[in-house]
Amino acid sequence: METKEMLSENRFDVRLQSDGEVKINMPVFTSVLCRLNIELFPFDTQFCAVALASPLLNVQEMDVNATQPPNDAYFAGNAEWEVINVTVRQMRFMEYGEYRVEVHYILHLNRRPIYYVTVIVVPTFLISALSILGIFSPGSNDGPRNEKVSLGLGSLLAMTVLLDIVAGAMPKSNSIPLLGFYIIVVIMLCAVGVAISMALLGLSRSYIQTEQMPSNAAYRLLIMSPMKKVDSITVNNYAPIEMIKNAPKFPDLAAIYIQLTEVARAQKTYRERIERAAWNGRVEKEWNRIFARVDHVFLFLFESLNLLILLLFLRYAFLPVPDLPDDFTV
Repeated sequence: METKEMLSENRFDVRLQSDGEVKINMPVFTSVLCRLNIELFPFDTQFCAVALASPLLNVQEMDVNATQPPNDAYFAGNAEWEVINVTVRQMRFMEYGEYRVEVHYILHLNRRPIYYVTVIVVPTFLISALSILGIFSPGSNDGPRNEKVSLGLGSLLAMTVLLDIVAGAMPKSNSIPLLGFYIIVVIMLCAVGVAISMALLGLSRSYIQTEQMPSNAAYRLLIMSPMKKVDSITVNNYAPIEMIKNAPKFPDLAAIYIQLTEVARAQKTYRERIERAAWNGRVEKEWNRIFARVDHVFLFLFESLNLLILLLFLRYAFLPVPDLPDDFTV
């Protein structure tokens, strides 16, 4: 504890009564180091004590009468702390065979959390909510899904910066405060979202490459109706030239027949290619519908978890202010 007198010795306020009683007012500026419990930071309550004792006079040489401050006493806090109450305790202790008196003025301080909520908690919640919205917004192909993974990684970096700001604003301790737990849990939630998005990206590619429609069980699980079946186009089969027995015997007609057969084969190959591309497009469209519904499910789930984590964090702001514990020591 460090003290500094606010007035010089020749400017003390001294009152002398007719019965010989002398009353001196000696204002002192005091700096005190207090033990902090930051487990509930920024909704924490601290108890800071100012201990006053005489190093020379014992109880026989000095009569100490400590009283509680009046109800209208003015105890001002600051922008971060609010003074709830001041408790005065008087105690005796043995030192070098003599009893001495020590007076404790215990300040009941409650932290004002509005700065940390507006500067750290609200941006963290908005960044995580937008990150989850971007990660699980339905996409039509691989391009947007790749961008969603990049968006999630960028959001993780932004929340890591916020965690560094929290670490700089908090007093150093061997325990993690409530605000640190909140940011760590939100970062883990977004990290799990990015991992699930990457897994869905790989699954969508693998299922589309199988060129098979989703099963009916997948539609029932996601409460979806399958696409209407489209009748496939039949393509005429053309036999090879050597298998044709009634080929023309004249050379000119045979050459024309061979050319017509090649044209028919090319047409068949082209039509098969068109049908295959159309089929693959329908398969891709159906799997995109399936994974879009999966994205909607995870979007609702993760946004609900994000809101639940925020509510669990903010509920500590409405807890009653604890009283001074009986076993409190300086």
